[in-house]
Amino acid sequence: MNWDDIRIFLAVARKGSLTAAGIDLNMSASSVSRHIDDLEFRLDAKLFLRSQTGYVLSDIGLEILADAEQAESTLFNITQKSSDAAERLTGTVRVALPENFATYLILPEISQFIQKYPSISLEFVTDVNLTNLTRREADISLRLVRPETGNFVISRVAQMATAIYASTEYLMQYPFDYKLKGKGHFVISWDERFGYLQACTWLNKQLPQAKIIVRTTSLQSQLAACTGGAGLAILPCFMADLTPNLVCVVPPEVIFTQNIWLTIHYDISKLSRIRIVAKFLQDALQCKHAQLLRLKNET
Repeated sequence: MNWDDIRIFLAVARKGSLTAAGIDLNMSASSVSRHIDDLEFRLDAKLFLRSQTGYVLSDIGLEILADAEQAESTLFNITQKSSDAAERLTGTVRVALPENFATYLILPEISQFIQKYPSISLEFVTDVNLTNLTRREADISLRLVRPETGNFVISRVAQMATAIYASTEYLMQYPFDYKLKGKGHFVISWDERFGYLQACTWLNKQLPQAKIIVRTTSLQSQLAACTGGAGLAILPCFMADLTPNLVCVVPPEVIFTQNIWLTIHYDISKLSRIRIVAKFLQDALQCKHAQLLRLKNET
């Protein structure tokens, strides 16, 4: 016996007629009749006594009525608890995002969120690799790469300007001419494992004549090497523009703009705590809109 059997049996038992039960179930009377006949056949028992005035429970029907109502009550409690849990603003939300997003854009804004939602715990996974949402390595991700497969809710929540920078000390020793495509210059870039990043492809097109002198696995280390005068580096403008002694060496019209994607697995996208955290992340990025797109620097 499955749940359809139980709910149809109970509807006929309570209403006493196929027509009235069908109205409650949003089914035709003939469909209700077929379900009852099939259930009685499978149980090899007559559950109802038929008459011109309607359906009345048989002795066997009366015996299983209490069990059917208990099953109905249990299912209701399960459904109610599941619904309550989905609406509760409590629990842990795990967010995957690049370290520079966390350090410069999200964590400086987090105190107000904590004060407003003290029962929600946040965990931040700060790396560049694409964390697998399907395996629940994270609940939400902020990435520069849009997922191509998977059952996700995906939103473009911001855009980010990226450009080529060098320290003033480096430029004094190696004057830069954009038209020379990096000839005679050193470049700080990503480890080859991160060659899929759009920034890597863009950098190679901009400076095909330059020599890659340093490779790292984090933006923070690239920023440090660039600040120290090791060479040219492609950096998010919101990071580099805040760093003393770094100079953007490309003209404004060629600055590279990337989309920032917020991704949630569909199965958990309607949970209240997930929606609240996603809204916080989006608002935090929107507050930095001008900084992300280097608008302040161009006015």
